[in-house]
Amino acid sequence: MTIALRMIRDRHRSTGGWLVGVVALVLFTIALYPSVKGQVEVEELMRNLPDAFRGMIGYDAAVPLTSPPGYLHARMFSTLAPLLFVVFGIGAGAQAIGGLEESGRLEPLLANPVTRSRVAGERCLAAVVLLVALVVVFAGATFGLAAAFDALAGVRLSGLLGACAAAWALALLHLALAYAVGAATGRRGPAVAAAAAVAVGGYLVYSLLALVEALAPLRYLTPWYWYLQRNMLVHGVPAGAVVAPVALSVLLFVAGWALFLRRDLR
Repeated sequence: MTIALRMIRDRHRSTGGWLVGVVALVLFTIALYPSVKGQVEVEELMRNLPDAFRGMIGYDAAVPLTSPPGYLHARMFSTLAPLLFVVFGIGAGAQAIGGLEESGRLEPLLANPVTRSRVAGERCLAAVVLLVALVVVFAGATFGLAAAFDALAGVRLSGLLGACAAAWALALLHLALAYAVGAATGRRGPAVAAAAAVAVGGYLVYSLLALVEALAPLRYLTPWYWYLQRNMLVHGVPAGAVVAPVALSVLLFVAGWALFLRRDLR
């Protein structure tokens, strides 16, 4: 695991910055909950907004926005968490092979008695571990700070952990795509661009198709629907929100690994 540990060490400063930033954002978001709690006007405003907008944040009329599960879902698990995890995952996935090769550090590494297969596998593992670390810190900060600000009433621990797992799976899918494109091209830029385009495009498709009744069923094909289809803090996590992204991620990892083994290095 020397190669994986090396990647983790190389990224420990940037990852540390991400961890501190995540805790700060969670603190800032949850600290605002007491000012929203019990505000009937906020709930009325949400009910008057267009369905498309409410769908973009996963609003559930059965779970008031001013309640802890409604607030945490709308402000964190439908916006903050997936955004942070997806951006971090894309960066880590693109750097795993594409960034390493583009920087000129891949060939010296392969000059050592290591195989391409090992490099591809361990760099992939390191990227996934870094993403897991970010999600674990987020989950711990959310649970601890929500308890401190009385924002856990009605929130099941299993729902909280399941929502974090689903957000991780969503980010893993985009990490895997960035990894595969980077492994296939040997460049970080195209990997970031491709994964970012899929992330933004998927979210827009999920949001805009809600406006066209005849096309609305196509939303089921987007990872964002799997993730945002319901408030997981209350209703639990649908199996598809975790299983489907993880299965697709495995396929992308294998594809990237295979393409990397077959092509000439840049």
